[in-house]
Amino acid sequence: MGKWAQYGKQYNKNWEKDDALKDWIHSVPGDNSKAFCRYCKCDIHAYHTNLLSHASTVKHKRNSAPFSSSRTLYDVDCHSKNVDHTVKIAELKLAAHIACHSSTPTIDHLGEVIKDISGKDIALHRMKCSALIKHVLGPAVHEELISDLDKNETVYSLIIDESTDIGPEKQLCVMVRYYSRSLKSITTTFLGIISLDSVTANEIFNTITKFLAANRLAIDRCLGLATDGCSTMCGKINFVIARFREVCPDIVHIKCICHSIQLSSSRALMVMPSNVEFMIAETYNWFYHSSIRQQKYKQLYECIDVGEEPMKILKLSDTRWLSIATCVQRVLEHYEELKLHFQIVKKEACSYTAELLYQMFSTPENKLYLVFLRPILQELSQVNKLFESDKASPVQLVTELLTLYRNMLQRILRPTTFTSWGATLAYNLENGSNYLPLAAINFGIEFQLSLHESQIERSSAEQIKEHCRDYLLELLKEIRQRLPDNIQQLESLVDLSPSVVLGAQKPQLLKLSFLPLYKGNLGDLEQQWMRISTLSWPTFSDNDIEQFWVTVVNHIDASGNHDFLQLGHFALCMLALPFSNAAVERTFSQMNLIKLKLRNKLRRGTLEALLHIRSYMRRRGICCREFTPTTKMLSKFNAVIYASDDDSIPEEYFTSS
Repeated sequence: MGKWAQYGKQYNKNWEKDDALKDWIHSVPGDNSKAFCRYCKCDIHAYHTNLLSHASTVKHKRNSAPFSSSRTLYDVDCHSKNVDHTVKIAELKLAAHIACHSSTPTIDHLGEVIKDISGKDIALHRMKCSALIKHVLGPAVHEELISDLDKNETVYSLIIDESTDIGPEKQLCVMVRYYSRSLKSITTTFLGIISLDSVTANEIFNTITKFLAANRLAIDRCLGLATDGCSTMCGKINFVIARFREVCPDIVHIKCICHSIQLSSSRALMVMPSNVEFMIAETYNWFYHSSIRQQKYKQLYECIDVGEEPMKILKLSDTRWLSIATCVQRVLEHYEELKLHFQIVKKEACSYTAELLYQMFSTPENKLYLVFLRPILQELSQVNKLFESDKASPVQLVTELLTLYRNMLQRILRPTTFTSWGATLAYNLENGSNYLPLAAINFGIEFQLSLHESQIERSSAEQIKEHCRDYLLELLKEIRQRLPDNIQQLESLVDLSPSVVLGAQKPQLLKLSFLPLYKGNLGDLEQQWMRISTLSWPTFSDNDIEQFWVTVVNHIDASGNHDFLQLGHFALCMLALPFSNAAVERTFSQMNLIKLKLRNKLRRGTLEALLHIRSYMRRRGICCREFTPTTKMLSKFNAVIYASDDDSIPEEYFTSS
């Protein structure tokens, strides 16, 4: 009896999984003692050593050569899985570019062009691009923001305002301002859009509360709230801030300073003769609707001012803060040319408007009013722009606001009134006993020179001065009425300046007016407050107050601990208080650029995702060129993004052919 028959070896099914055998081995039906080779078409004894010996023979290698393409296809398939990862990154970067700079229909052509140029297997069109923006990029960057806010229960401030969307839905835009430990800076960024069923105080508060809970933000961690000055937000009976104070009694409410200065300027302008504002508005309207009139004025201007082109006459707008400042400046720069233009066209066009405008430009009183208004409006505009900035020092902002108010007071009140900031703010403007005489009021040097050159009658000059005085008084009353109620508390932020904190005259911790806002251990805070001035720090100016406290909060002692953590975070939370709604207004501008008349089908979910992506780029100081998809984004990039909900339908219907 042979050796094979003696041991009785049989075919083993597990050989079909062996990497060296699985491509060619097969069982022989009815005979378990043998194996069949697909390549050589022969039977082999079912013994593992024999099978391996057969695979190494010349015959087997020659017969298997034609079938080697199957192995190559397998290898190519494995390689394509690695390419898919690269393609995903490319498609995410393209979607991020569309979210930042364009509309989704453009990706239909752009994706094909990039595919032809790069040679990559990119397949990105509007449906997939919209899905990536709404279900991958938007949620991923928003989750990163919430995680940053959730670290160590970060204290934050909110900025809210009603949206100016072209759609019929009432919406509330919410921005968040906080110290970001990951970015090591105070950040103002978009948090979300809330749909409102009504605009009552209770409805707004309840909706905000639910929104914060959905984003894992505890309302008791909200330190500050910035709103406009409407009655719903900060009225006298039932208003949003009152509901907030029921939950957060120490919350700091700040009415938007930019809105306040704009409203103060508009109200004060009402006491001036109405023809001043009419002249500015109608001068713009005269040229805006006619290219022929613009061309004629350009020819006239080039004849008078050889080699120069006229600047555009600007529109007086109610929605653009202090637009009147630049309008007055532009009209005064072109005053004589405009006067001559209307003198010519009133005869040629036989137009009553041209006749009326010529009479206004020929009246010296109107020019005197504009000369008087120009430096005051420029000062208001300069302060307003400071409050529009996200990076301005809060200490500098409060100082500039109080300085503006004091400068205006000095124009019309006796100097003895200004003994201190407290006395300045507490002064009753209705009390006329301290008013300067009309001849002693400071109307500005340009006004005085222009008044002397005009040679108008004394009675007219007195009347002009009375109108200008009334304007100053009304402006002061409006500004004082709209100053934050807690302005003295905000003014005390100067105690956080490097020169004060590290100086010999540093106040005691107990005397800081904003100390009640601290919710931690006062003993630790006091110990750090006393110790901070004993160490040697880099040199910082008071304008670098944020960078100073970022350095303090990240300071590490000899044992490797952050020894000023509580003090640094408290100071940065105070510096993160919002002073204006400018961040919301910038978001509204982005909304108006995204949701146009041609894109009015854009739904709230997609709009919100687009704003999240743009805000992510802005707070990181990058754009689509520097954007790198994260691992979280790649993990979200799967078939789930095509979920069949209403928002997955393409929302933009215009195309470019």
